[in-house]
Amino acid sequence: MNEMIHESEFFFKFANKLPYSLFLFELQTQTIAKTDPLVFANSKAQEIHNFTTDTLSILTIGSLFSFLFTAEFLDQIQTDLQSRKPFDLVVSKDKFNTFGILNQPYLLKLDHLDPNFYTVTIEELTDSVLANKILKQKETKLDRLLKTLISGVVVVNKDGQIIYANDSATQILELTLEQIEHRYFSSKEWKQIYEDGSPFPADKLPLALALGKQMTIYNCEHGIISLDGNVKWLNVNATPLFDEDGNLEGATASFLDITELKKTQNTIEQQNKKLTSVLDAIEKSAIVSVTNPDGIIIRANSKFIKISGYEENEIIGSDHKILNSKFHKKEFWKTLWNQIKQGKTWEGIIKNKSKDGNFFWLQTFIHPLFSPSDEIEAYLSIRFDITEEIQALENTKRVLHFTGIQNNRLQNFAYIISHNIRQHSSNFTSLIHLLEESKSEEDKKNLIEMLHASSIQLEETISHLNDIISINQTLNKPMEDCSLRKEVSKTLSILGGSIKLRNIIVETIIPDDLNIKTIPSYLESILLNLVSNAVKYVRLKVGAWIKIVVSEKKEQIQIIVEDNGLGINLQKHGNKIFGMFKTFHRNEDARGIGLFITKSQVEVLGGEISLESEEGVGSRFCVSLPKNPDETLRA
Repeated sequence: MNEMIHESEFFFKFANKLPYSLFLFELQTQTIAKTDPLVFANSKAQEIHNFTTDTLSILTIGSLFSFLFTAEFLDQIQTDLQSRKPFDLVVSKDKFNTFGILNQPYLLKLDHLDPNFYTVTIEELTDSVLANKILKQKETKLDRLLKTLISGVVVVNKDGQIIYANDSATQILELTLEQIEHRYFSSKEWKQIYEDGSPFPADKLPLALALGKQMTIYNCEHGIISLDGNVKWLNVNATPLFDEDGNLEGATASFLDITELKKTQNTIEQQNKKLTSVLDAIEKSAIVSVTNPDGIIIRANSKFIKISGYEENEIIGSDHKILNSKFHKKEFWKTLWNQIKQGKTWEGIIKNKSKDGNFFWLQTFIHPLFSPSDEIEAYLSIRFDITEEIQALENTKRVLHFTGIQNNRLQNFAYIISHNIRQHSSNFTSLIHLLEESKSEEDKKNLIEMLHASSIQLEETISHLNDIISINQTLNKPMEDCSLRKEVSKTLSILGGSIKLRNIIVETIIPDDLNIKTIPSYLESILLNLVSNAVKYVRLKVGAWIKIVVSEKKEQIQIIVEDNGLGINLQKHGNKIFGMFKTFHRNEDARGIGLFITKSQVEVLGGEISLESEEGVGSRFCVSLPKNPDETLRA
């Protein structure tokens, strides 16, 4: 075809005789482009546009008709080219810039000639042709507009028969165009209903009112039952259509599918009903208040007023500090405010004080309330009075605590008799053994002195046992201030024979002036058990060591007893280290109650004990005790 066009004199002669302009362009790709070159312009085109030979060789469709490449036209041109349909457009002189076309409307037509070429013609329009073309263009634009609408659109004549429906109408109604057009809008086939399921009267339909009463209807909602029995909900607008003389010629209706919106609304309504019920229940059973973002109370229910002891006018406008019992520390309130200011819900128990001085406890939930712009505009506090429960719990804890302390003291009394005194006995045995083997009078003299010291320590232990009996009889007996350096020295003295017999090097790091308020017999027992364990489970004949470090951290006394002895396999025995009668080495002296005693005594004193150990490497016990324990620990 390419060669036929270029070589055929017939085509050029025919084109040159045409009474209107014709331009031939080469299609370089599958779609029209600004760079497509001008191949031929007939005589009329050259005359009107005043082309020269040189000009023809450099012209493109983009340079001649740039307005065709705007978004307004280009998509439609490409679509028409692909479907082999001509594209036409009514244009005026201003579209051609400075070209010599008279100032009147013209018809521009772009037509696909063959796979490689297309033509553009410009033809003068008569008034009648122009009117038809303009009308056609407007109808085309309207049709394109209607096709792009998400709203369904139908047009009916004055008899109510549907003469037009757009694509959205077919999709919303789930019917084909053939099923919609020519049907009457009031037909019973539509099965239109109210929200309660009753039939929607035909004379109240929006199109019926637009035709019958010639009025415009907005936002009329009704359901329509589809062929498969499902209900679709529509929001319909309708308006009458008049001709040039003002006579009614039909009506149009637009509608949206609001089925999902209806479902959402129904869900929201149901949730609102549930929420209202919940809020009513909370209002009747809970203590409720609302504050502004600064914590000023703007609302308080009757329960809040009653428990506070204040009048409503005293509460509204104040903040919750009016109920401050001074029980909670500043850090407590700082944490609370930091959390709710971040938009998080805070939950906890608060001790308050009423106007008449009574204390009460409230289980409290504080919820931030947000504005539409997602900013905190208020805080809702929901509280429940748990004063009786707290008091009952405190009483129960106090009774259990006192009972536990007495039981622990009685148990430890028995343990100290059976265990601690045995340590003294063992030490006596070791010293006597050394005394028997000693050959020099000096060694014998030193050993006798050590025996004398051990007998004194045994006497002190027995004295402490008497103290325990006295403490059990008089629970409020004050604790004593003990020097930690002296207590450790006392322990090492008791175990001196065993330490010397095993050639153990002992290192102590203890401040001279470090004291603790405690029960002396318990502290002695704790130290004795930990150090004696280190002595008992020594691993090396040469190079064995025990390190005792005592320090103070934040009103807590920390006692560390570390050794390089046999150690314990914590993966195997970790959950039973402090159990009663639990042993972990084949030592004939082991009774399995030392660590149980120690843990019980540490806990009675309000402290904690932990162990780090590795089998074959050694152990490190850490005891943490309050330097000045609360007296309620004991009473």
